[in-house]
This record gives sequence, structure tokens and C-alpha cells, in this order.
Amino acid sequence: MTSEIPWTRIFPDIDHRWIMGLRQGDFATFFRDRDLTGEVRVERRRWFSDEPEKYAALLPEAAAGMRETCALARTLGAQVAAVESSPLNQLLELGPAWEPDLVWMHPDQNGVHRLLGGAVCFPSSWAMTDMLGRPMSEVHHLVPGLNALLARQIDTFLTKLNPGIAWQRENWGLSRDGNLNHHPSRPRVLLDETIRPDDVWVRLEHQLLLKLPNSGSVLFGIRLELVPLADMLADREAARRFTRLIATMSPSAAQYKGVAAARPALLAIAEAAEARR
Repeated sequence: MTSEIPWTRIFPDIDHRWIMGLRQGDFATFFRDRDLTGEVRVERRRWFSDEPEKYAALLPEAAAGMRETCALARTLGAQVAAVESSPLNQLLELGPAWEPDLVWMHPDQNGVHRLLGGAVCFPSSWAMTDMLGRPMSEVHHLVPGLNALLARQIDTFLTKLNPGIAWQRENWGLSRDGNLNHHPSRPRVLLDETIRPDDVWVRLEHQLLLKLPNSGSVLFGIRLELVPLADMLADREAARRFTRLIATMSPSAAQYKGVAAARPALLAIAEAAEARR
């Protein structure tokens, strides 16, 4: 499994800092089903059925982008509601029809991109419904130092996106369980100094950005992948780069990533993995 993951792209060989790391991607490849067991979509259907108000919402301004996305989904074989259905019904069918989560952003009259809706049931400690209507600078305000470093770059990039051309990037985090759904309302055991190698998972977000040609909205897809930490550390170069990033995180970045209390233990685990080679 580790050989199929581009660890050297995910973990750049630098001291820790926030980077965009964008590259051109392919919409169809990103959204096409990959889980041969079907378990991911079964879980998605459960969350959207049990608590739809928690995982799916959209403002009226998002309806055009959502309908356009449904049309794209049908070209990939997804079964979603007919065009005459209400936007919410379409959203509740689109959410579990694909494996990735998705949100829509759209520029307001001042050109500021705001999050207008989405279907997100595998969040990494954030609630999509709390972000409705907010500009991207507010969506990112909890990330220490990110706005000062990248806010203007992100907004410029979104404004200049060419319709129909997809862009991709990865974002990584760590967790103490292999659960996909990390909605902040759900109980979770945090990383701390008591962690053992088998307790920790690398939580990869494969992200895609696509400006929709007709509505002008930006579709943001998030495909989640969970990898046991031990599997990643089996890759020597990935382990070296990971260790450097953890060791050089600022205290505020380590706190945001949820690794502040666990940092010494993580470094010890990585060192022990290297010693066993």
C-alpha cells in the first residue's frame, strides 16, 4: 500500500511550513469509485440518512453549482435526483453517491470566495455547517499563520482558475483511530504522550479544485485515506521527512495539528522504526 502513496510529495523535504502544493489533476479519476468493498458509500449513506442536517447544507447561491455538479456526476454513472428535484434533495442524493466529500465556493460581489454549501460526512475536526457563508480567510482562520502566509495567494488562485481544469493537492494529519468521520460533535481519543505505534493513523486528504464552467462556482472535493503510521514509517524516505516536519513544527502549528502533547512520543516511535531497519 505504501508504494502507491506519493509520500515524498505529501511530506516535502523542508522544515514545516504551510504550502499549497498544487498540481493539475483529473476530475473523473478523482471522483470515480475506488473502494471495491463498497463500505465507504455504505457509511456515507448512513450519516446522510441519520443526521442530514449535520452533514449536508447549502445556501440558495449554491444551487446552480450543485445542479451542475449533479450533471457531472451522472456522466460518471452516479445515481442522483432528477433536475426538477429540490436542491436539498439533490444534495442528499449526491452526498452518498460519491466517495469523496464536496463543498462549493463562489465569489461574492467583491470577488471574495465564500463557502456556500456541501456534503461533508468525513470531516477532519470541523463542521461544514459552521462555515456556511464565510469567506475562505475565515474558514482558514484557525490554521495558525496560514492567512498571513497564503490568504492572498489562495484567493488569487481561486479567482484565476480556468473553468474545467482540475487542480489537486494533499493535506495530512494524524489521528488516534481509523474512523473516517471526525465531526467535532463525535467523541474522540486525542493524541498524547501515551500513544503506541499501533494507535496512530496518518489521515490523508486528497483534495481537488474545479471551477465549474456554467455557474462559475468552485467545486472542492475531499477524498479521505487512512494509513496506519507503522505502514508509512516502513518507507525510509517518508519516515525521514515526516520526522523532520514533526520536529520543526512551531508550537502553534503542533497544537493545531493535534500533536503537541504527542510530539516526543511520535519522534521516539519514528526513531525506533529507523533503528529496526
